[in-house]
Amino acid sequence: MDIIYRYDPYQPIPAQECNTPDDAERSLRDGNLRHEDMVAKVRAEVMGGDAGRPVVIPSSPLSLGLSFVRGEAPVQHPFALVLGCSDARAPIEIIFDRSSNELFIVRVAGNVLGTECLGSLEYAARNLSRDLRLVVVLGHSGCGAVAAAVELYLDPSGYGAIAATHSLRTIIDRILFVVRIADKALERRCGPSASSEPGYRAALWEMAIYLNAALTAHDLTRELGFTDPDGPVRVVYGVYDISSHRVGASPRADRTFNPAPRSNEDFNALSDHLADVVLSCGLLKKADV
Repeated sequence: MDIIYRYDPYQPIPAQECNTPDDAERSLRDGNLRHEDMVAKVRAEVMGGDAGRPVVIPSSPLSLGLSFVRGEAPVQHPFALVLGCSDARAPIEIIFDRSSNELFIVRVAGNVLGTECLGSLEYAARNLSRDLRLVVVLGHSGCGAVAAAVELYLDPSGYGAIAATHSLRTIIDRILFVVRIADKALERRCGPSASSEPGYRAALWEMAIYLNAALTAHDLTRELGFTDPDGPVRVVYGVYDISSHRVGASPRADRTFNPAPRSNEDFNALSDHLADVVLSCGLLKKADV
């Protein structure tokens, strides 16, 4: 199967048009669907299926990072800020099929909010506000940082291995909070014996990945000052499934992003919803009433 990037000098150069948060969400959602579709076609050919028609990806001088003014660097105008994980399997521009100068991206293990990455995001929020419409926290399935926090929650004796390393400890300590929230939600839905079930560890990991992204999005609404849900910039979160290549607001969800939780009630409702989704997947059984 051929994947072709094509530049047609006779075609008009399309202008970026993300004038509202809805436009920005739609642009990222559609880009992720294109990426997912391309991967599905390649997978089908690898498995011996029909190669199908070539995939042609339109390109332009702007998508290559060129400027309208000869000899000058283009001015930054990303429509979204994205805080994602450093995992090599989650390249954000590729996930959303976006080009140069469309996304301002910060990546850190576990997509946690530390001082340096917050400084980068604050810089972008203050200096690139003219075009900014969306802030995204993007987690991903199989996150190793979340897995490490789950293991330490289940067996605290392993904490000594990271206790003397401040840099690692700050990442794990941040994620332990949402692991505990996931545990309490599973206990509410499945009873106090949930932790003895064979699927408990996997359920805790799955839930904590989404809750971790949601918590960071919640914090960013305050840190960046985007507290108005109807304002010009929206803060959202989602999780990239490395197997399916789709971004979703929760497991099995059709929606790409969810808005950042605004209160403790929102966060508790989210944790209970995720526990229900885990139950529907068959990882655990609901407690008898």
